[in-house]
Amino acid sequence: MTVRAKVVLRTPGLRQAMPLPTRSLMARVGTDEEGRPYLLGVELDVSDAVSLRPEEGAVVAEAGFWFEDAGRYVWPDAEYRLWYGGDVGSIRVLEVLDGG
Repeated sequence: MTVRAKVVLRTPGLRQAMPLPTRSLMARVGTDEEGRPYLLGVELDVSDAVSLRPEEGAVVAEAGFWFEDAGRYVWPDAEYRLWYGGDVGSIRVLEVLDGG
């Protein structure tokens, strides 16, 4: 599932620049039956950028959720916490580009 999304990095969050596109981030889309975080892998790419930098703030990115069941959890205007060894920011879905 591919979306256009607003990504906001938290300070402190990322410790160093992350090359783009990256498949290293996870989006927390809820919790499982035992209350543990339920995470989906997300690949980010930002037009005309070669890396995602800690001090970047907000950027618009194309985000691909690489889980076949992502459509159950990802929809326009939904916002999720981004994880990379801890909370590094948030991702808000602006528009669904490809649902499959």
